[in-house]
Amino acid sequence: MFRMEVVMTNTEWMLVGRAKNGDSHAFATLYETYYADLYRFAVCLMKSTISAEDAVSSAVLKAYENLPKLRKNDSFRSWLFQITANECRSQLKKTVTYLEDQDWQEPSVQEDGYETSEIAEILSPLSDEERLIITLSVFAGYTSREIAGIIHKREGSVRSIKSRAFARLRNSINNSL
Repeated sequence: MFRMEVVMTNTEWMLVGRAKNGDSHAFATLYETYYADLYRFAVCLMKSTISAEDAVSSAVLKAYENLPKLRKNDSFRSWLFQITANECRSQLKKTVTYLEDQDWQEPSVQEDGYETSEIAEILSPLSDEERLIITLSVFAGYTSREIAGIIHKREGSVRSIKSRAFARLRNSINNSL
């Protein structure tokens, strides 16, 4: 199975330290580093590029405001994804009608050969929890152990949910061919 290591570089670690001490340029550099991954992650959860942009913007603002509370610099990436996931959940709870139910098509952005709307469509058969776990794994590169810590579940439960979700995706894709 594909597994992407999530290791913070010395430069990123130093940028987090500088940002915690009030250096807004250091935080802006970190934002630029993580924005594309945060955005793809939010699109998969929100099923809307506009809502994803709003969620990421709100999450980044909250992260900036709460950065002094971050205990360990090397936790920055997972902390930022956790804030983004929480912001997406919060916005989804407030939303009564999803944008995908509207009569108009929203524009999509090309990312790595797939349009974000295509990625959201591929993940649409999954529950919110399954989509969260798959996106944390595939787009953010977290291990099952790391995901378990982020969503407060047992590692075995995360692996089980991820396995079932991938099986549902395979079945959905095979049935559509």
